[in-house]
Amino acid sequence: MSIKERREREEQSRLAAILVAAESVFIEKGYHSARMDDIAETAELAKGTLYYYFKSKDEIYLLLLQREARKVHEEVRRLISESSSFLEILEKAFNFYLEYFDRNPGFLKMFLPCMCGFVRFEDAGAVRDSVRTYGDHAGFIRAALRKTIRREGLPFKLEDLEKFVQTMQIGISLMLLENRKAEARAAVKFFLDLIKHVMEESS
Repeated sequence: MSIKERREREEQSRLAAILVAAESVFIEKGYHSARMDDIAETAELAKGTLYYYFKSKDEIYLLLLQREARKVHEEVRRLISESSSFLEILEKAFNFYLEYFDRNPGFLKMFLPCMCGFVRFEDAGAVRDSVRTYGDHAGFIRAALRKTIRREGLPFKLEDLEKFVQTMQIGISLMLLENRKAEARAAVKFFLDLIKHVMEESS
């Protein structure tokens, strides 16, 4: 192994250690209470070394969210195809979110305050980069639903549906964080049954 390759491997290892440490700090303390000092201490690195890789805690926080959002986007794209019906899209998406957030409570604990608008970031550049990934995911779901609404002639306004779905996401996320998994699943079932009923009434 060359010196260059060894250095690159060491840098990747250090970067991974920083992200692991940062995630644990953010989950334990929350965005507002977490400090770069806490992350450096948890990663067992000098604060200057941390700033060599990241210029702010915003950049680290958003990178962690972006990384998970990319995984979610890739998984949902695999679940939803061109032939998926309106109801299938909602069922697959919601059931996936239930399972994913249940398996990744740390990510949910970090993501929920952002989804609710409780986190105000200072690093505008980092925010733009992060929002782009989430925007791709939201845009994919929006386009798939719009296409099926038109194709199936359904009586739903996409804008109203999106607001309702976001409210549902927040509600079931809170239930999952409080370990009320059965209630979260029941809420999703109620929502899907309601959608089915409206579709049946309109047909």
